[in-house]
Amino acid sequence: MYETITTNIMVKNVKETIQFYEEKLGFQKVLSVPEEGEVLNFAILVKDKISIMLQEQTNLLEEYPTLKTGEIVPTFTLFITVNNVEEMYHSLKEKIKIAKELHKTFYGKDEFAIFDNNGNILTISCKNGK
Repeated sequence: MYETITTNIMVKNVKETIQFYEEKLGFQKVLSVPEEGEVLNFAILVKDKISIMLQEQTNLLEEYPTLKTGEIVPTFTLFITVNNVEEMYHSLKEKIKIAKELHKTFYGKDEFAIFDNNGNILTISCKNGK
């Protein structure tokens, strides 16, 4: 029986990506390999009920050679629901590159999208209402 799914994102620099997710989005690092140092191969970040894994590009390609394509090109978007999307939008809009401004979708949700420091798109949507 399925219980969870966690995204493992290929990144150029794990340490810089941790910094982005901690400082801009309030995530917390719970594990990294190695524990400390300038070059990290892997990390797990958490925020509320969300967990994200980050793995350095060369390290991940050694594990899965079929992923080798040269440059990292984002091929997915993350969809995150929050309690107050307008509040989050206003707290982030001056700090982060916006991919899509706050708007009402065709399915009736208020949402916006941002780019993380690796060019991945994170869509932030309201859980219920606004």
